[in-house]
Amino acid sequence: SMGDHRPSPGESGDLAVLAELDETVLLGCLQERFLRQQIYTDIGDILIAMNPFQPLPLYGREVSLRGPRQPLPAVPPQPLHHLFTVASRQ
Repeated sequence: SMGDHRPSPGESGDLAVLAELDETVLLGCLQERFLRQQIYTDIGDILIAMNPFQPLPLYGREVSLRGPRQPLPAVPPQPLHHLFTVASRQ
């Protein structure tokens, strides 16, 4: 059932929430996210960006037309979303 689903570490938008984060866990999470074409990963205030080696629909015309005052989509994590999230903590 859906209630039994336990998210894997790589499903987390922010790896800082993990109870344990060492090199093996980090690389495993990044590999899992890369395979799902999730090239941005937060670790607290740090944003890791991986080269997808292919075009991804992350920065299409609809994103560029959004404008600076319109709210960002609640899509985990993108550079602007990360930037504003970190800035709001200050």
